[in-house]
Amino acid sequence: MLSDLVKGILPSNWRRYTVPRGCTVIQWVTDFSQRVRQLQDVSNVVSSRGARELKTFSVWLGGLLNPEAYVTATRQCIAQANGWPLEELTLDVTISDSVDDACSFPVIGLKLQGAQCRNNQLHLTSAITTDLPVTQLKWVRGGATEGKLGLPVYLNATRSELLFTVDLNIAAGQDRHSFYERGVALLTSTALN
Repeated sequence: MLSDLVKGILPSNWRRYTVPRGCTVIQWVTDFSQRVRQLQDVSNVVSSRGARELKTFSVWLGGLLNPEAYVTATRQCIAQANGWPLEELTLDVTISDSVDDACSFPVIGLKLQGAQCRNNQLHLTSAITTDLPVTQLKWVRGGATEGKLGLPVYLNATRSELLFTVDLNIAAGQDRHSFYERGVALLTSTALN
């Protein structure tokens, strides 16, 4: 391990969670400290106000060790709370500057590649990546996805690990095929790129 660290190479046994190939030790340590800080914040919220308050806690999805497990847990939480079958739930995503829905799970730190989002609608842009404000994940029973664009959500910019897909609104006058041609996608983390 010391030999790797002296060379600035990330030791293989430190790769407990997925990081892009070529990640340096400094990048990994910085990223890991941000992840630990988020876990401390979650722990503080639960210990001081109870587990129910986690619903109002904005989670950095890319900073979780298993972000897809978090999304699955939110789905299970809503299904159990309402007595609904999991198969009938659809993910409804809203991108806004504030959290105003007590039935959603706020996520921060998402990046949008190849497009931008204004008023919860996608617009093509020449910018490579844009930061998204608070993204609200809400599970609804039998929600409609007509007229929406299905986009992949990747762990990081390498796009080697698909986490899930989301359906988002397209602004009027935008060609849905252009989004696919440009490879528009969401990323949960770019800290290690």
